[in-house]
Amino acid sequence: MTSLSRHLSLSLAISLICVFLFQSVLVGIEMRKLTENGVVSRLDDDMEGILATLSVQSEQPPVIEWDHIPKIFMRPFSGHYFQLRQEQQAAIRSRSLWDIELDNYQDGIDHAVIGPKDQQLIILTRSFTLHGQHIVLSVAEDTSQLEATSLYFQKRLLILSAGALFVLLIIQLWVIRRGLKPLIGLRHELQQLEAGEIDKLEQPVPSEIQPLVEEVNRLLMVMQQRLQRSRNAMGNLSHALKTPLTLIFQILEHHKGDDDYQQVLEQAQRIESHINTQLSRARTAGHTMGNTWPEPEQDLRDLISTLENIYQHRIAIALDFKQIATISADREDMMEMIGNLIDNACKWAEQQVIITLYDQNGLHIVIEDDGPGMSQQEQSLVLERGIRIDESKQGHGLGLAIVSEMIEAYSGKLELGKSDKLGGLQVNVIFPSSMAN
Repeated sequence: MTSLSRHLSLSLAISLICVFLFQSVLVGIEMRKLTENGVVSRLDDDMEGILATLSVQSEQPPVIEWDHIPKIFMRPFSGHYFQLRQEQQAAIRSRSLWDIELDNYQDGIDHAVIGPKDQQLIILTRSFTLHGQHIVLSVAEDTSQLEATSLYFQKRLLILSAGALFVLLIIQLWVIRRGLKPLIGLRHELQQLEAGEIDKLEQPVPSEIQPLVEEVNRLLMVMQQRLQRSRNAMGNLSHALKTPLTLIFQILEHHKGDDDYQQVLEQAQRIESHINTQLSRARTAGHTMGNTWPEPEQDLRDLISTLENIYQHRIAIALDFKQIATISADREDMMEMIGNLIDNACKWAEQQVIITLYDQNGLHIVIEDDGPGMSQQEQSLVLERGIRIDESKQGHGLGLAIVSEMIEAYSGKLELGKSDKLGGLQVNVIFPSSMAN
């Protein structure tokens, strides 16, 4: 499942990193241009100063007045150099070049030229014609120190940018979580809706999400109305059929000896089975969401007391209720479900029935008896609607099948097995953990 928060954080983080990388590259390029422009400007000034000291006469080699040359050109390997060339004449070099001669360069600027002692030079070269003589003047400056200073500045800028980027990413994460906080509240409200604590969503949300909340509320209202209409219609139909069905059973009591008695009785029982099933489905459909059973322990103790009276205290029924305050389900559904299971257990038990409720990776309802139990084949058959292993006893047939459908309506499951404590049948009902509170 894709996380919206992670997706937004990752997208914005990549965008910020790209912006900072672009900024770092751009700053580096601009600093290099700025450094180069400064050096070229100084070289241009140096060239004008050297030309001012130059004496040129017709058919005589140019003469430089060294007394007026800046001292930096006089110190060997100072990083500032010049060289004057004239056709068919030896080149005149600054003393800072010592015995090294610069190459012949065309007019313009040459970058990253390796000079004396591996210095990195920028060389400005220009040609002049003075008194009919063609001369070429090259002026150079070492940029190694400037490059080192520029690199140091870029490193510092990169460190500061990385720190600023980290702070921005933290702020961005906080802003995203704050922006998504209404969705967390909305999820909590959906859980409350499932538990029956509220009947609609009321969490304040951003305007972009508000239409979704309104549609969910509208859908909830429409579903409740449809379920209620369906439930009422199914209930009315089933109750309308019960009266003539009761009359049919009464008439059959007076015709037990007839040839078609057994066949008519079976068909009438099938009709009664379908009526009970539809009534159960209609009731469950209306209550599987949005209800709470507030005092399950007390209600179950009252139910056990009633069943013990029905069975004239022949069966001892024990209840082990472990740390469950409320159950997120309809009270009537759960009472019918559990009551049906306990009643089946009492019908088959010899002396004892144990009911256990606990919350462990889900709500567990375990009902055990000390009766004869069931084989694996019988356990599979008994969940089929209307099938009973022993026709002499009512129970372990239609009741379990209806209960199984009601359990499925609450996203639960029904398991049958052998009781380790009592040796009889063990019925284990497991519901999602969200039902136990």
